Amino acid sequence: MQGKVDDAKAMLEGAIRQNPRDAMAQYELARTLVHIALGDMRNFGKLTERLDEAQQSMARAERIDPSNVIYPFFDGHIALLQAYPSWMQDRPDAREKIGRLCGAFELALKLKPDYRQAKLYLVEIYGTVPENQGGDKTKAEKYAKELEEMDAVFGAKARSILVPDEANNVDYWQKVLNDHEGNADVLEELGKAYLRADRVDDAVGCFDKAVKIDPGKAILFMDLSIYHTWSAMRAGQGSEQFRSAVAAGDAAVTRYLECTPVLPMRAYALGVQYKYRLHSGHKRQADELLKQAEGLDRYFSRATGAPDPDLFIPPDAISYNHRYFFRPIQ
Repeated sequence: MQGKVDDAKAMLEGAIRQNPRDAMAQYELARTLVHIALGDMRNFGKLTERLDEAQQSMARAERIDPSNVIYPFFDGHIALLQAYPSWMQDRPDAREKIGRLCGAFELALKLKPDYRQAKLYLVEIYGTVPENQGGDKTKAEKYAKELEEMDAVFGAKARSILVPDEANNVDYWQKVLNDHEGNADVLEELGKAYLRADRVDDAVGCFDKAVKIDPGKAILFMDLSIYHTWSAMRAGQGSEQFRSAVAAGDAAVTRYLECTPVLPMRAYALGVQYKYRLHSGHKRQADELLKQAEGLDRYFSRATGAPDPDLFIPPDAISYNHRYFFRPIQ
């Protein structure tokens, strides 16, 4: 958490050598390996190797402490990183990997039957992935109905995944907000729906309200930044729309940084801002930002999407974070 990732890895490996049955050390090593993997996305072979090592470490943690729900839930996040390329490229192993992904969250549910976040991930996976790759609309509907009975807002999230593509998501979430005024989760969903509809000012208004209610939702400004990155890519370099999108994305990252994120996320955000400054022609400023990011954490994530927040919560904390896996604008 202070950027000394190699020291952390060495310390954990030493602790495991002394006590191979230290489940929490195995879990922490897995999280450290995932963090390192995301910091070197350019080396795909190494990425795959590190994720495999992380998964093996999580498997050991689960065998040592099979009643701890933290472990299968995080294992699901590793499984997603392993399955995503196979799913996107329709590889022969996609069904097997999606099966492992679902199995991890289903195990978490066995240990904690009211685990809303695990159910919602299963709705998204089963409801989004084609059946020949492991999707299952019947199971998705089952988990969605369970969520609707447990929690109205999570039920609305689940149903929004399963509604037809032509449904008006802005209207959908505005109706939910009418019933849950001031709910930060609903404001987040409405803001993202506005982004998908290219209504940026309305989205920013929702995000501002959500962050004021729950400062932990400051990551929404990085989602806003990703939206502007995609807008710049669509506009084409050199156009006025490109320059406008780059400036807006840069400003969104600045807003996130003003919320004082934890060090690894600060390094990630500075790395994103480095790209904006480079594309806006400010190479000297860009190089300084990259230097700052690498100085904070040389393994900061190079991925476009923000790192999994579960990498940075306390090792004994059950995660109540949720970020959509497959939906544009997480």
